[in-house]
Amino acid sequence: MDGRMASTASLSQIFNLWHVGYQPFKELGSDNILLSSPNGNMLWTGDPETINQIAGQGTNFVKPVELFSFFDTYGPNMQTSKGDDWRSHRKIVAPAIGPHSNAAMWQAALHESKKLLMDLLEQEAPVITHMKDHMSEVSLHCITQSLFAKELDYETTQVFPAPQLPSGRLGFVEAMFTTIDKLGIIDSIPQALRALIPFKVIQRADKAYWDLHSYIVDMCDKASDMDKRNPKTTDMNVMAGTRPESAEKHGKVMSRNTLIGNVFFFLLSGHGTAGNTLGFLMFLLAVRQDIQSQLQTHLDTQLGDKPVDTWTVADDFMHLYTGYTGSVLKEAMRLYNVVEFIPRRCTTDTPVTDLSGAHFVVPKNTLCLLNFTAAFRHPKIWPAKPDCNDSTGRYHPMLDFDPKRWDSYGDKITKPSDVGLRTYFPFGLGGRACLGKSLGSIMMVGVLAAIFKDYSIELVAPPAIREEAANKCAGEEWVKHRTYDWALKMLMDEVECNLLIELRKELPVRLVPRKRL
Repeated sequence: MDGRMASTASLSQIFNLWHVGYQPFKELGSDNILLSSPNGNMLWTGDPETINQIAGQGTNFVKPVELFSFFDTYGPNMQTSKGDDWRSHRKIVAPAIGPHSNAAMWQAALHESKKLLMDLLEQEAPVITHMKDHMSEVSLHCITQSLFAKELDYETTQVFPAPQLPSGRLGFVEAMFTTIDKLGIIDSIPQALRALIPFKVIQRADKAYWDLHSYIVDMCDKASDMDKRNPKTTDMNVMAGTRPESAEKHGKVMSRNTLIGNVFFFLLSGHGTAGNTLGFLMFLLAVRQDIQSQLQTHLDTQLGDKPVDTWTVADDFMHLYTGYTGSVLKEAMRLYNVVEFIPRRCTTDTPVTDLSGAHFVVPKNTLCLLNFTAAFRHPKIWPAKPDCNDSTGRYHPMLDFDPKRWDSYGDKITKPSDVGLRTYFPFGLGGRACLGKSLGSIMMVGVLAAIFKDYSIELVAPPAIREEAANKCAGEEWVKHRTYDWALKMLMDEVECNLLIELRKELPVRLVPRKRL
């Protein structure tokens, strides 16, 4: 590991991870940067091999769960547990999102996408101004329907959020979205105190918290009743972990509080991951019409004229996923990765070998930050396209987006190789990798297929550009190019990371029926 002094400018970029990608490591001449201070060491790594070795050694590199205490909002869960407690959580939770749920998730994705399209196309205004929210909602619907048999009505296609707090419960989706958005308030202000503070933002956060809690309790009660009536139908359900015999099978019986906590984490992580990825994909395909056209050609070739209700996960999903449609999804998750980094803490001095074969030792108690953004743009594995800079000369992921690079790399999710699992891990890796990665992929491919088989998406010029065009007496071609440049700028400057990498502002888009020859 390079021990030379790093420039202040380079190090300051490390905390702006998604925007700078691999650049700080390139400037410092090392994929592994160790920062030392009186409070301890911190290792930043953008090296895929180092990341694999750290994530794969669960005993020597543990998840610092104390950094994720806000996920305990509704109770203990997989995200915030460790050691034997975490292993018990995983044994109980894993069957609920196993392969038996694949068909249900596929059908939910197709059904919910068509339902969303109907809602959007019935609107009087042809411009869609909340596509990111719609994609988050369709993802949430898919999870509640496939895993909890709960079908929701679309809320983001109506007046959303509600301008005034209702006397009854907020809608399920608004309660969920508001709770996530105001998690900082909910986590930092005690429950008893929140109800006494007269500020509207805190009142809305508190109401969303309790309304979502009541919805989750309703789902758990329904699942519990079903489990009592016919246990055989729920053996592969999370409710199996609440039975007394779970102590012998899994090492513990899941308490009511822990059940609610894990259901919340299911909903939060599942819809957040898929919703953000699909949101970026909608805007990406609106900007990159060339990729959208190739995606639709692949869908036509694979699905032909078959009615959507005849598409199956067994016959159609894998053909789509291993073809161009899957390449579009994988490339999106590479460049617009869900999280910037994941942390691990070293429990003992541990030797590690990096991608170049160099050896170094990670000191005990070092906080290791595994930089997914840099790893997914590593020039030795993911060389940038020569024309991937915008008009200002700045690297832009949207212009580097190239699904065809996967033709030669193969399926990096399922084939470990030099360019396999060790260099591409959008759902995490090691023992704490996302359990729902298969369901998430099925959901996202299903949504893409259901929408783009029959519709195309295009950018809509915002009013400011229309006004600028009028002042310049410019024509539609000028408006088109100006809107394209504006969208590119938005898809770089307005990206931020809170819990996940997401777009702060929406881009106006339009869905139009495909023109067929």
